[in-house]
Amino acid sequence: MYGTCETLCRLLREQYPAETPLNLIIWSPADIEALADGMEYAVSEQDTRAVLARMDAIPEEQRLESGVSAGAVMDLIEQVKEAVPAVMVPADLLETLLITAEQALWHREWTALDSNHPVPESVTRRLADAAKVRALLKK
Repeated sequence: MYGTCETLCRLLREQYPAETPLNLIIWSPADIEALADGMEYAVSEQDTRAVLARMDAIPEEQRLESGVSAGAVMDLIEQVKEAVPAVMVPADLLETLLITAEQALWHREWTALDSNHPVPESVTRRLADAAKVRALLKK
């Protein structure tokens, strides 16, 4: 089942008597975001909703037989990310956005280093992404 907490509770009440014991396994948007973060993917709210909808599309027999594992959700995240359309952006606009992003990330990096704290992994990953974009711009 996929939907809001309110919708799911209503559907469960309609399908099962109140005294029926159930085992409910939940994948929340935060769970999907955490899994995607571990895969080094940034997911939007729209991506997360698409993954949840695709989970709901898994046939019930398959869900009952093997559940919806983290591996299955990782596959769905990859499918959603691969389905994202490419966009054309003028190089000068991309350069401007890249500089802005790097400056914001450098501020976070320097703040951590100045405070003798480790640089957050998310900052390190995003700086690596920025370096990849910069390398593509030089080609």
